[in-house]
Parts: sequence; C-alpha cells; structure tokens
Amino acid sequence: MKLDLEVEVEGEDLTLTGMIDQIQGLEKECLKELIYAEEENLLKKVCGERHEETRYQRYGRKDPRKIKTSIGELELEPAKVRDKETGEVFSPIEEELEIPEGKNVNKDLSLESIEQVSEQSYRKAVETVKRLSNSDLSKSTLWRRVQEIDLATEPKGDVDVLLVDDTKVHSQEKEGFHFPNLVLGYNTEEDEYSLLFMGVDEDWTDIREEIGEEVDLSEVYVVSDSDREILDAFRGAKGIQLCHFHVAKYANYCLWKEDAPKNFRKKMRRILKSRLSTLQNSVKKFWRDEDTERLKNRISWFREELDRWAERAEERGFESAADYVRRNGEKFVTFAKAALEGEYVPHTNNKEEREMRELAYRAKKIGGSWSKDGLRNVSLCQTISRLDKSLFGKFKEVYLGEAGTLNYSVSPTGG
Repeated sequence: MKLDLEVEVEGEDLTLTGMIDQIQGLEKECLKELIYAEEENLLKKVCGERHEETRYQRYGRKDPRKIKTSIGELELEPAKVRDKETGEVFSPIEEELEIPEGKNVNKDLSLESIEQVSEQSYRKAVETVKRLSNSDLSKSTLWRRVQEIDLATEPKGDVDVLLVDDTKVHSQEKEGFHFPNLVLGYNTEEDEYSLLFMGVDEDWTDIREEIGEEVDLSEVYVVSDSDREILDAFRGAKGIQLCHFHVAKYANYCLWKEDAPKNFRKKMRRILKSRLSTLQNSVKKFWRDEDTERLKNRISWFREELDRWAERAEERGFESAADYVRRNGEKFVTFAKAALEGEYVPHTNNKEEREMRELAYRAKKIGGSWSKDGLRNVSLCQTISRLDKSLFGKFKEVYLGEAGTLNYSVSPTGG
C-alpha cells in the first residue's frame, strides 16, 4: 500500500515557525487516506472486484463516526459488508484495525491521558491532552480507563537493601484513608534502585512474603521509619536501620505527646540530631580510611550518649520518649555496624521519601479522595515510569496491543 503526498509551498515569506504551525493536522489527513486505502484492499479480498458475484457483497457505508485519538478527532465512514448466507453485516476495516464498536476514544489517547494523570489531577490531565491533541476526553472516561489498568511490579532479587514506607491518602470510602505501600530495592554495588512492591492497604506481612519469593530477606538490610507493623513484618531481615530523619522527628513527637515544654523538646531534639550527625560523619570517614578502631569507639560513644539522652527524658518524667530511644537504639547504629563488615547501608530512606513526595504531590495536594484501584494504578504508573522505564515501556506495548510496522520515506518532487 502506497500513499502519494503532495505539499504545495506558496509565498516567499515562509518561516520555520510558520511551516510547523501549518503542517499540524497533516498526519491526521494522511492517516485517513491510509485507512481508506487499506479498506479498499480488504474489500477486494472479501468481496472481489465491484459487481463480482461472491458470498459477501458491499453494503454501503456506516454513518460517520468520530474517533478521538492522540493526533486529533478522526471522522470515518467505514464501508459495510453483508454475508448473503447469514445476513450478518460487518465492517472489515473496523475488524482489521480493531476499532471497537461503540467506543469513540482510541487507546493511544487513553494512554496519553493515563501518563498525564500520574502527574496531574483528572481535570488537568484532560485539559492538557485536549490542548496537545485537539481531542476531547471526559474525566469520567479517563477515570474508568485508569481503573482498568493491568500493571504490576517485577521484583528483582539482586538487591542488598530494602527501603520501606507507607503514607495515608483520603479515601472515597467510609474508612477515611487509604495507605499506599512502597518498597524499593537498592543494589549497593551498582548503585541502582528498583521498584519491588507498590500497593494500597496491603498487610505488611503479606508484602514481606511476596518479596521473599524473589529476595532472601535474611541477606538484606531494611531501612524504614518507626512504623511498628513494618518493623514486626521484617524482623527476620539481616538488620533494620531506622531512618535518622524520622528518629529525631519521632522522639520529638513522643515528648510533645507527653506535654514536654517546647524549649525542652527543642533542646532534646537538637542534642539527638547532633549525636546522629556525629555518627554519620564517623561512618563517612571510615569509608575513606577504614579505621576500624575509631569507628568502634564512636559506636560505643554513641550508645553512651543515647543512654544519657534517655536518662534526661526520664528525669523529667517523659517515659515514652526514653523508652523509644532505649528500645530502638541498636536500630540507629545498624548502618555503622554494617560498615565494619564492609557493607554499605543508607542511614535514611530519603530516596523512598522522594518517591512518596511525588505521590503526595499527585494524591494529596489536589484535595481529592481516591478509590483503591485508582490510587494503586496511578501510583504504579508514576513510580514505574520514574524508576523502571523499560517496564513502563512494556506496559505501553501491551496496552496498545500489536501495532505492526509502518515504513515511510519522504523526498521532494524530482528528488
């Protein structure tokens, strides 16, 4: 099938900007002609030449139908064919090109909108796609397409560290909130992150078991905040490192909950952050000079300082804060003990917090509420497109289906 394209250039004041502006829409006209050319080939195969007596006869054309695509609204009048034996009437081109009956939004436009909705609200995503493609898509149609997405993570076993976290997002249901769960894998040798799990309202024990099918959890470290469900679920890991940023934050929360005076809270938080920072710097020095004795002494010093911190809190009657530090103190120094074994473990889960922040921009700050499937699918699209572009590429291929190959070349007349 070949298509001749002729473009006539008029006037002498043509500019690049002007050409770009005027060439828009050409792709849609080319596509229509290609479809009608392919349709004629199909009609000849099915019905033979015009007026030839066969089982199938040409049966006029359908009423015009408008199909919304990523290159604009396409208006087609598909030819109909009638089966003389059964009386069935069908459109060969609609069957060949898998144009669904009764649907006027093509998959490519839905996919563009789904990619936009991972960054913007449904309303803004629809407006953006309309501005870029001149095709109008309703918010309710986009919402339905998002619910239908079939997308899953592909866990990788070659990781040394798990970064684990969750957050809460307003729900459309009576419970009030959904809790997106996120687990990233970190390969310290390659310095690469991968998405191991993304779900909504999942039990952390079930998540651990699913990840455990691909990852030997007894050989990996876990970096997390102080969420007890997470800590309990991953108790069998090689080691658990509490994020230092969250440590200071949660200790301050414990003091606030026990009505500690503001000045005392600020002082205790400052002391704890200072001690954590000193330990972090010592580990950084260790990776440069591998002075084992100095790092061991620093770990011992840090433990003593934690005891002093807890005693100060107890002296003022703040038992909860003291208990938190004493109970979890060894999880503050996991990264330092791992360094002595030649293993790198981050002392924060900042990378995961960064991904959660992207989700928060999309899911929280627009002030909306979410269905479970919608939140999961949007979160997956967003996170996979950021962390695993090859997997997101596979999803796009599956979503669009078999595309075939369209070869073309363009040359000036006489060239």
